[in-house]
Amino acid sequence: MSAVIDSLCDSIAVVNEQGLIISVNQAWRTFADNNGGSADLAAGIGIDYLATLRRAAASDPFACAALQGSAAVLAGRQTLFTLEYPFNTPDGEHWFELHVTPLQGAVKGMVVGHREITARKLDQRALEQCSADLRHHEHHLQAVLNSVSSMIGYWDRTLHNRFANHAYRDWFGVEPATIPGRHIREVIGEERYRLNLPYIEAVLNGVAQQFERAIPSPDGRSVRYALARYLPDIVDGEVRGFFVEVVDVTSIKSNEQALQRAQEVGRVGSYIIELPSGCWVGSPMLDRIFGIGPEYEHTVDGWGRLLHPDDRQGMLDYGRQVIAERLPFDRQYRIVRPRDGAVRWVHGLGQIECTRDGMPLRLVGTVQDITENKRAEAATQALLDENTRLVRQLIAMQERERAELARELHDELSQHLTAIRAFAGAIRRNGVSDGERIKAAAQAIDDCASEIYTVSHRLMEGLHPNVLDAAGIVEAIAALLEA
Repeated sequence: MSAVIDSLCDSIAVVNEQGLIISVNQAWRTFADNNGGSADLAAGIGIDYLATLRRAAASDPFACAALQGSAAVLAGRQTLFTLEYPFNTPDGEHWFELHVTPLQGAVKGMVVGHREITARKLDQRALEQCSADLRHHEHHLQAVLNSVSSMIGYWDRTLHNRFANHAYRDWFGVEPATIPGRHIREVIGEERYRLNLPYIEAVLNGVAQQFERAIPSPDGRSVRYALARYLPDIVDGEVRGFFVEVVDVTSIKSNEQALQRAQEVGRVGSYIIELPSGCWVGSPMLDRIFGIGPEYEHTVDGWGRLLHPDDRQGMLDYGRQVIAERLPFDRQYRIVRPRDGAVRWVHGLGQIECTRDGMPLRLVGTVQDITENKRAEAATQALLDENTRLVRQLIAMQERERAELARELHDELSQHLTAIRAFAGAIRRNGVSDGERIKAAAQAIDDCASEIYTVSHRLMEGLHPNVLDAAGIVEAIAALLEA
């Protein structure tokens, strides 16, 4: 039996019913020798174990507890007593576990064992420290998550909640503390659950999801626009659940709608062309201007097919020049809309954005439908051309009128003036003696003057009839026709 006890790692002492040590194993003796114990303590035989505990109990609560427990076992009130306690050795603090059990058999007494548990205690302390640190970090993480306005939560594969931040109260009027353990249907409502189910099924298959959703406020008085993201929680290739992030994008949505309305009013669409790939993203108004839908190929080649055949090659060459020389894009050109085959005029503007090393990265700009402006310009030009024609016709008429007036002045008035001069010359030559001749010449001069008056009156009426001032245009035209 002694050989068996000596082979044990625990320090063991056998104590009789009076509290005296009657046997110790080799581990007991070795521990006493290594830690400055006396020869009597190392031998152990005859030492009053309970008395030793009583002396130490006056200042050591662990010794006091050991005394009470050992006495209870020795008296038969307890079949097992254990106690963990620290012990200072030359190489530092160590932890031991005391276990006391009654002797089995005819001999009354107890077996006292001391087992070193320093390594286990250190591991336990480290675990407790890790747990404390984890609780500390979890507290800070929850504080951070609860301070953001976005909804953040986690749902397992069965769609039951494991975490929800305080934003759920603002969005759905649900107290966050009551959400863990509840099914997602109970939290977001039956209708939204039905709308979100395709995204839920996709994320549980390991595919991240992103979508927009309009969410009424808890009181039903307003609507907020949300951008939702579902991110799968994948562990060892298995989806354990998914994280949810819901961001309020109401202000962004309002700005987008205002921008879209402004683009509709101005018939302006915006675009971004990623030059390395040749793909472009345009606003809804740009698709309306081009007469295309989401299914159309939004690439540079697709844009080239929209160009009017007469403008296509020139525009493609111009686009390549813009990219090669980093020039601003500024050109009016025609397109043929696939939707209805209509020919439309547009004005494209754009600016090249480059990388830090100067490589063209993207082209950002706008396209405005200027078809109505072009039509107005054409109509204006037609009016200008017609006005020019009418002005030239008016000038020609004026020239004809002047020529007619000159002819009449020459044919009608010149002959009478010549006759007057002839008659006046005859009077001067004949003197005053021939009264009849003078009288005849005077009459001839009077007749010529009368003819001159008649011709002058007729010319003035032709230039500006008096009837226009007296009666009006209708009477003037009637008088003209009568004449």
